[in-house]
Amino acid sequence: MFLAFSRDHKHLYSLVLLNLHDRFFSGATAFPTPQEVTHAIYDVMGANPSLWNESDDFGEPLPDVVSAGRRRIKRSAAGKTETVDRALMIARQFYQRLIAWGWLEEEEYGLRVTVDMSMGPLLVIQRLASLNKDVSQRFGGLIVTVRVNLEAVEKLNASIIDKQQRQVALALREARNQVDQFTKSLRAILSDLKRIRRTVMESKTVGDRLEAFFEEFVEQLLLRDFESILTFNHPYRFRDTIVDLARRIAHTPATMQVLFEEYVAAGVSPSMSEANLDVEGDLLAIESTFGHIGEMFERIEAFRRHLEARVRNTIKYAERGTYGLVGRAGDLVRRLDGLIARGRHANATVEWSLEPLRSPWSEFHHAPSREPRKPIELKPLGDWPNDPLYELRKTLRRQYIERIAPGPKEVQRFLETQVPVAGTREARFMTLETVDDFLAFDAARRFALSNDVPPEVGLHFELEFAPDSPPHDSEWLRCSNFIVRRHTPARRHHAR
Repeated sequence: MFLAFSRDHKHLYSLVLLNLHDRFFSGATAFPTPQEVTHAIYDVMGANPSLWNESDDFGEPLPDVVSAGRRRIKRSAAGKTETVDRALMIARQFYQRLIAWGWLEEEEYGLRVTVDMSMGPLLVIQRLASLNKDVSQRFGGLIVTVRVNLEAVEKLNASIIDKQQRQVALALREARNQVDQFTKSLRAILSDLKRIRRTVMESKTVGDRLEAFFEEFVEQLLLRDFESILTFNHPYRFRDTIVDLARRIAHTPATMQVLFEEYVAAGVSPSMSEANLDVEGDLLAIESTFGHIGEMFERIEAFRRHLEARVRNTIKYAERGTYGLVGRAGDLVRRLDGLIARGRHANATVEWSLEPLRSPWSEFHHAPSREPRKPIELKPLGDWPNDPLYELRKTLRRQYIERIAPGPKEVQRFLETQVPVAGTREARFMTLETVDDFLAFDAARRFALSNDVPPEVGLHFELEFAPDSPPHDSEWLRCSNFIVRRHTPARRHHAR
């Protein structure tokens, strides 16, 4: 498909594809005929005669043609039959190549043949068309939107039963996508700065360099993207608020439970265990992105200052050249000397003050001469530096995640301390003394509520949800009752 951009007429192919996309495949539904597509290619060729090879150059503008029915193309100018025929032949070749390379495809509906563009090429040309129009990054109000979404998610709890209110949980995934887009936008701005610096430094003259700086940097990038990230989308504007919201949501089990259930109900995650990982991953991604976004922003700022310093130095040293202020002053002095030398204005004087030039450095203290460059020595790479504080934080984070989401083994050990041997115990009579007891009890409650008991727990216990009986009410929480039965050895052998 990309052969169109690797041949001699690559620029003409790009204009033809963009024109076909704008004319037939971007607005209202249209199914042009092959003759109409050939006519469109002919128009692009007529508007861009400089993009042909020398052997294809007709030497004069092409006459206009208009479509005449299904079978023919009618010429609107007489006396140019040979020129039109050659142009139409090339336009048909363009059309056949686009068909062969997969950009276009023909479909037959009875006696009518229409041309369409399949999904893959259509997505490619849409992206190319958007890049051709404007490459500036648009993310207005994105930081505010992320904060508002997280504030709405934080208000979720188990007492909310309305479906529309619970679907606010999906705003967490949208906030994650927006944060990823914001990071990509910052990288795009940094990439654009590099492109502008390369354009400025490759300019041949000072005027071209300044023109590239003001047109590309000031008008295109600075007034659009920088205005956004330096005002209402500044990365530091709600950074602390967003990080705190993500942490509070992650540390609120009731909100996390609603998020798990809604992720599964919406099809974002296939199971509750996967939803647990997806929700925690989204929250950690938001927290990590805004926790380290300062490095990217500081790099953009440093690159901007470096680019502005280069242009400032260009202007500074340009004044010292022939066309600067010093050059014009020297030319004026030489003209005055010429007038005096020819006897005119013999008594002319100019009030001026001259000061002797004194250097604070000794003329004998020269800079050291350059020595030959030392050859590069091969040495083994050193180990990656170990940061004890970073390792400790990783360990504490892992221990926290393992503790806040107890596994089947922890739940089994808790139930063994609560349920007598070969007996039954209701949740309303269970006593919770520590945080670990509360976390294990809440996990067992979710197993009974969803009727999704892990095999490790189901091998020893049977959990039954009992909402009709009195609830469990303690200092830790108030929830619906459920019954836990311990299997006897015979039943456990039968379950295996």
